[in-house]
Amino acid sequence: MTNKNKNYYPVQTELLFEQSSGSGLGVCKVDKALSGLNRRLYRQNRVYRVKVDVTGDKSQVVDVFRLRNTFMLQRGYQEAMKAWEESFQLAEDRVKDTSLARWRDFRIDLTAHVGDSEHPAKNLRSTGTGTSLQNLVIDSYGPSSSFKPDGTQMDFGIKSDPNTFDIITEYNKMGKVSTSPSGATTEAAYEELSAELNDAEVAALQTEGSQPPYDADDLHPLDVLEYVGTVYLEGDVGTQKLSTGYFDAPLGAVYLRGTFGTVSSIDSGTRNIMKISVQKGDYKGVAAHDFVEVPTME
Repeated sequence: MTNKNKNYYPVQTELLFEQSSGSGLGVCKVDKALSGLNRRLYRQNRVYRVKVDVTGDKSQVVDVFRLRNTFMLQRGYQEAMKAWEESFQLAEDRVKDTSLARWRDFRIDLTAHVGDSEHPAKNLRSTGTGTSLQNLVIDSYGPSSSFKPDGTQMDFGIKSDPNTFDIITEYNKMGKVSTSPSGATTEAAYEELSAELNDAEVAALQTEGSQPPYDADDLHPLDVLEYVGTVYLEGDVGTQKLSTGYFDAPLGAVYLRGTFGTVSSIDSGTRNIMKISVQKGDYKGVAAHDFVEVPTME
């Protein structure tokens, strides 16, 4: 009997997504698709290494975006996770550790605009007479919720609505910066002893650099997306770019907009689909490192 390689994971890393009917940006949730296809929890709080490939025989042009891996997004996500945990701290004191939900995990809503939708992950199945794309059955997956004192349920996201905390806006409330120093003076101690002391230089030392090299009052909640590239297949003119190559996707979010391809042998070519491949690695078989450190509760 041969020893099994402990570094080997039997994991499906080729993910198919069907084009949604919405007109805005569509988000592909890599962690959700991996969880459903491989029947184990893949956490959102990861940076997944992925690539987007042109699929099918239809002329197509698809723009690819991801979340900006910025300090403000990381801190906003971390502070939201901390607020979520703290809101349940009293309840957790009443519930035994063995009674906590087994797959409880922090997630935010990843749609970036009001008109955006989700490209659903699909499962390829043999029907006995051919191949078909089936809805990927997932019992429970959604943004985490907390409750206001009046019982109003609130979730977390990168855009806001009456029942969603925008994590960037909430973090923005914590990061207001005041001018430092708040005012400048031309007076200096014992200035009469130095004939060469210049009042303008005294003031400049206090004013040049008194404000930060960024907008001190606003971390705009819509400044969250980054353009990765465009994949396309132009059959009539023979030009093509079939893959983005591997890139880091914070929170497993890949945003796609454009015309997906069709595969003629799947459902008679009636499905518009796109493929996302996840690089193999040591996180349950895929390449994904922590997005933020999980905050510890006092």
